[in-house]
Amino acid sequence: MPGYGRRGQRRRRDRGEEYLTQRQRQHNWQVLAWSVGIGVVSAAVLAAAFTFWLFPILHDGKNAAELTVAAADAQTRVASKFKSPTQDEALALVKKALALRDVQQVEELIRTGPLSAAEVVSFLAAMPTVDGQIKDYQWLRSIDKNGLSLEGVLVTFAAAGKTRSRLAILTPDVKGVWKLDFAAFARWVKPSWEVLLQETTGSGVVRVYATKDNYFNGPFKDERVWAAYKLISPDTEQIMVGYCKIGSAQYRAMDLLWQRGETAVARVTLEIQHPQDAAGSQRWQFEISRVLAEDWVLGNQPLDQGL
Repeated sequence: MPGYGRRGQRRRRDRGEEYLTQRQRQHNWQVLAWSVGIGVVSAAVLAAAFTFWLFPILHDGKNAAELTVAAADAQTRVASKFKSPTQDEALALVKKALALRDVQQVEELIRTGPLSAAEVVSFLAAMPTVDGQIKDYQWLRSIDKNGLSLEGVLVTFAAAGKTRSRLAILTPDVKGVWKLDFAAFARWVKPSWEVLLQETTGSGVVRVYATKDNYFNGPFKDERVWAAYKLISPDTEQIMVGYCKIGSAQYRAMDLLWQRGETAVARVTLEIQHPQDAAGSQRWQFEISRVLAEDWVLGNQPLDQGL
């Protein structure tokens, strides 16, 4: 019949076009599905990698600050007339000092600071119970601060599946004999954290990690007057906030901690006190009355002196 073939041909062409359009749509959906799938998998891989990186830090809590600051310490040397120990010498000295159990040998290897030789030995003997067994020693090279020649060794302990760290800092005495600074290693504070955080008056000397903060409350509520710093110690769960008046010698000294810009967290030795007007303040809020040292080894004079 006339036209019959043409109509049929047209119908077959229409079905072909519909079929091709359907296949094209399926292809587009497949491409979209694969793109989404690849994106999800990539995000999952990145998230897993980030989790594996972050988990040890969260698992160890404030101990992570040890590793962060240690990695960022400057490698510049302070001019010294004494030869610095090599890596092997530094590690051997730290190992020998931490193994001490004889009071008579303490002065040969350790700078005791405010502690007695008996207190040093007692602390060292209790370390396996308090911190765990020593797992590793990591040489940090130069960590010079406060005009002092300092060599650092990060000592890592392991106990019950958790790790803790202490920083062994070596410095030469007047005769050039390198010794372990025990107050820095023990993160010595006076009075104890328990006493300092329970009272609402009084002052203390603390060795902490500090970072800039923006919490203003109570007697420190005016951010135009006060600068705030978060203070953390591996030896207490309490996170503290310290304040000093903007423009003061203490403010200038704290600012020095970040002048080189290596890290947002810095080790510092402070004298802190509860505010005289304690109304509205918390037990963990302190005024920074002195900045004694950048890092945990005291120099010949306080860092804020003359500022």
